[in-house]
Amino acid sequence: MPDNKDFALFPEKIGGKYLALSRPTSDEFEKRDIWLSWSSDLKSWGNHKMVMTTRKGYWDDNRIGCGGVPFKVNEGWLEIYHGESKDGTYRIGAVLLDFYNPSKVIARSEKPIIEPCKPYEQAGFKENVVFTCGVLSEEEKVKIYYGSADMYIAYAEINLDYILSGLK
Repeated sequence: MPDNKDFALFPEKIGGKYLALSRPTSDEFEKRDIWLSWSSDLKSWGNHKMVMTTRKGYWDDNRIGCGGVPFKVNEGWLEIYHGESKDGTYRIGAVLLDFYNPSKVIARSEKPIIEPCKPYEQAGFKENVVFTCGVLSEEEKVKIYYGSADMYIAYAEINLDYILSGLK
């Protein structure tokens, strides 16, 4: 199994199995995409399947990675993820996955929900970077903890309806 990065465990079993999103990072994989894996015991993982890939011409056209734990909304599982564009800028968006088959993408952010615009996001160890670290969903607010400029941790609250309205 290749090295992995950006591991996000679903908060409950689906179809009697544990599921997790991750990003294989070995040289065997030329792209940096998000994959789904299954486990019956949280030790051995298999049935690896690519869920989503980069999108040419979008804000996430170079690499993508999962972030916090996916959470349920009325329409499915919502995952807040980060993507890097060809110019090296990291932004944060969302993807909606099917309730029963999270390898199926229902919709994805057309535009990012967070992008580097504050000085602490634009300057630091790595410039123009925001990436997901953790997510809480409370009522209609999505609370996102994110890294900025590879130097700081930041926090944002975004209305759930705003995130869902930007999905296509």
